[in-house]
Amino acid sequence: MGAAQMNIERAPMGTLADPTLRAAWDQRAVAAPGGDMHQGAAFAADRARRSIRTLPLYVDGAPLLVCIRSLPIFGLSVASISRGPAIPADAPDAERASVPGRLQRVGEWLRKEEGVVELRVDPWLPASDALEAEWLRAGFSPCDESFFSKHAMWVRATARRGVTEAEIFSHLNATKRNEISAAHRNGIQVSRLHPEHDLAALREAATLVNETAIRRQFAQINLDQTLLTWVDLMHSGQMEAWVARDAHGAVIAMETALRHGERLTSHHAGSREVGSSVPAGAVVLLRWTLIETARQEGRIADLGGADVVGHREIPQPSEKMYGLYDYKRAFGAEWVAMSGAHRIVLDPRRYALRSAIRTVLRAGR
Repeated sequence: MGAAQMNIERAPMGTLADPTLRAAWDQRAVAAPGGDMHQGAAFAADRARRSIRTLPLYVDGAPLLVCIRSLPIFGLSVASISRGPAIPADAPDAERASVPGRLQRVGEWLRKEEGVVELRVDPWLPASDALEAEWLRAGFSPCDESFFSKHAMWVRATARRGVTEAEIFSHLNATKRNEISAAHRNGIQVSRLHPEHDLAALREAATLVNETAIRRQFAQINLDQTLLTWVDLMHSGQMEAWVARDAHGAVIAMETALRHGERLTSHHAGSREVGSSVPAGAVVLLRWTLIETARQEGRIADLGGADVVGHREIPQPSEKMYGLYDYKRAFGAEWVAMSGAHRIVLDPRRYALRSAIRTVLRAGR
């Protein structure tokens, strides 16, 4: 599509706040094939609570959410687009390869209309040689990922029409099947949480995320901000939250999953550090609950990635991330290589000025 044919316009005022307009936006940006929570109204509200401006656009009639960060007084904005535009998981190569050019033209619009000096994007596209060539042609270069992992591990079989629970269960390795069976025998129960009736349980689940983060030396979440976003997502039908309780009713593990596009995506997970007297298998049972829910809804079970900064390839047995990779493979997940995040400098002179100002501001702290 030529540049003259692309129509970019601001979404109507109140699109992300008015219930009717918001629902229409989310239907196309989140629920439709290729949609993603990070393009939705609940995510925009989360960004606003973190003092990040959002700009909803329609690009050739399709929704696209842009986040904009500006320097105080100076402006010199940097924009980011996470997981957009919506491209179906099984889109043909030609459709995927059109994305860099489209995003480059969005970047030019943002430069002229919003004074943006740099655009960072991550449209969540499976990698291919044709796509990488188009990134280069459009002036983009790879950059640091804004998410924990660059790649993904998917159980695609759950999206197959007519597949049974027994068939999916057979894809798990023997150890995981035995752990799930043992969890049931030991009285572990999984409960689905409701955003209105289970607020206390949701808060307890969020604390488990941080308990686990401390043990594993991950970044912790802001409990209050995260709970607001969880409730918003759950009301929008974009998130599920489950807790696992032992035979005495104590919460010992939790998991959340995002419902968007063709996927049900593992989002947050946590568990309580427990003694040997507490039955094992809670975490595995929760992961199985996600996979089985994906099967019931005809979605891909997206178990997230198994790579981190400095370790972006499929892990080998001696490498840092192999344990997580092997754990997800045990559930039948397969590695899906993604193209990853890219950036383009739209105004080199003003971008250099922004970088210089930030250096001075950091030095003065």
